[in-house]
Amino acid sequence: MDLQSLVQLIGNVGFPIVLSLILLQTILVKFNKQMDGLDKRLAQLDKTMNLFVRTFHQSASKTPKQLEKKDDG
Repeated sequence: MDLQSLVQLIGNVGFPIVLSLILLQTILVKFNKQMDGLDKRLAQLDKTMNLFVRTFHQSASKTPKQLEKKDDG
């Protein structure tokens, strides 16, 4: 948005409305950036939790076998 169109918009619509639109655009841009960051963090959390669950299941499946070896020995 160039300066001439901004001045024309202020003259046609009024200062409060233009200021509200500029603030709304700024807030929406920041909100979208925060949501993108949150989405990335949630995806990383999902990967981490899946890895944790796989590791837990692998260690849980090995535990009974190890107990049987100790009882036999």
